[in-house]
Parts: sequence; C-alpha cells; structure tokens
Amino acid sequence: MNKTAIQIVEKPEWVSWDEVKQCLYEAHAQNRAEGINMTHYLWPAEKIKESLGEKGIMLVALDGKKVVGTAAIADKTGTSWYTNGHYAYACFDAVIPDYRGRGVFKCLDNKRECIARGREYSALVFDTHSKNFYRQKIARKNGYRFVNYFMAKSGDHNSVVMAKWLKGCPYSSLYCWKHYYIKKMRTLLKTKFHLK
Repeated sequence: MNKTAIQIVEKPEWVSWDEVKQCLYEAHAQNRAEGINMTHYLWPAEKIKESLGEKGIMLVALDGKKVVGTAAIADKTGTSWYTNGHYAYACFDAVIPDYRGRGVFKCLDNKRECIARGREYSALVFDTHSKNFYRQKIARKNGYRFVNYFMAKSGDHNSVVMAKWLKGCPYSSLYCWKHYYIKKMRTLLKTKFHLK
C-alpha cells in the first residue's frame, strides 16, 4: 500500500452504508476477541446512518474504491461540566488491520477535528470501553482528557468519556482529573455493590 493512495473524504454517495458497516466490523474483530464489545459496531448499516442524523458526517479512508477506515461526527447538544451546549461527538472510528500503523487514523482524526473547528463546536467528545486502552492512549496523545466514567446502557461494561476542547481546555488538569476520578469511583462502587 502506498500512503499517498489513501484519500480521506466525506462518504461519497457511491460508498454504501453496508461498506461502512463492514469496515467497522472488520476493524473491531480483535476488540471482540478480547471481550471489548461496543455494540454500535454491530448495528445494521441503516442504524449507523440514522444515528448520525442530518448534521452528522461520516468520513471514510479510501484505498482506490475500498473503504479501509472510518471516523464520524454526530452533532450533539447537552450540558455537563465538560460541555456547554453544542459539541461534536466523535464516533465510528475504525481502520482495518492491514492498514494500521500507517497514519490512516491520524489523518481521519485530523480531518474530523478540522471539520469540528469549522463548525465552531466547543469540543470533541467520545466514549469508549474502559478496557480499550489503545484508543485512550491515542486520544491522550492527541490532547484529549478523561472527563467521565459510566456503566454502559447494556450493563456489561464500563465506559470512559474523553474530551478535547477546541479553543483550549478551560480547566486545569487537576480539575479534570478530580471530576473523572470521583465519577469513576462512584461507578465502580455502584457496580461492585449493585447500587442504583
């Protein structure tokens, strides 16, 4: 594979949602084998499309006409200590195994961040399985901070939330860590003692 042959573009019409789903499924095979299950990678193609809504964007990495990676933005509104209004939810990240370690995800993530900045979102936010240490490590290198910890709706695992403020973090590292750590401890205690 020649690095220059990979194109990062918004999903063209000729790329089907089934191709996006197949890329996601193939890219997360190792996670599934290791028990790191994230159910939205098993969704039907139409549900993936619907979850992005009208304002969402699906980016694809193409080697010729083959989809080798994906990254998306869903338009979200909500208030928490780390978001105040309109923010970009980063989701559907995937690079198939044969294309890993070649900068494909970095290119996808950079393009996504450029789009988020252009739309003037306050932050990029995503969540992942608490045991998906590889994704968390990549995000930390890219300027994301841990901001929340919760039990997934499926009830079979815990998730971490990471955020990157697009105009610089308005909080100190200690402030971010305190909020994250308190939420993590509460969630772990609830999980251990089956509290509501």
